[in-house]
Amino acid sequence: MMRNMIGLTAAALLLTACESKEARFARIQAETHVRISAESARVSATVSVPSTGLWTDAELAKRLVDAGLAPQRRDSVKAKPWMGVPVHAFTLGAATVDAYVYRDSTARRDAVSKLDSVTFAPPGQPSPWGVPHEIVQNLNLVAVVVGGTDRQRDRIATALAAGVGAP
Repeated sequence: MMRNMIGLTAAALLLTACESKEARFARIQAETHVRISAESARVSATVSVPSTGLWTDAELAKRLVDAGLAPQRRDSVKAKPWMGVPVHAFTLGAATVDAYVYRDSTARRDAVSKLDSVTFAPPGQPSPWGVPHEIVQNLNLVAVVVGGTDRQRDRIATALAAGVGAP
């Protein structure tokens, strides 16, 4: 049994190593399309949920999809401990968004007020965010938009700054 597993693993590695650039590009494009479609489907399923006027994971994803930004969820990202809430992380083209949703705007203000305004990290700690980055704060949401082009960061920041739909 173990010999078969090793043989299958070796065969898979060999096939992957022999993959042409075109085939690899096509495979990556197909995988990306599946992730974007999955996020769009998730958003479509939550449309019937009435808005509370505050940011939620569903409202965040919906806003990004509605802005035509094709978000891909990054489930493996860990929240920065000093942010105090889970992270909702997305890839949008060459940019990434790490969004933190608080119970209300007061909780968001309290968390952000403890951070250095330049590094967006606790005082004395280096910035964990890539360069260039943009910080968006809106109601109970704080989002860090990293990388991408100036236009991408601006589109993402504008979409999030517009706020959630009417309650």
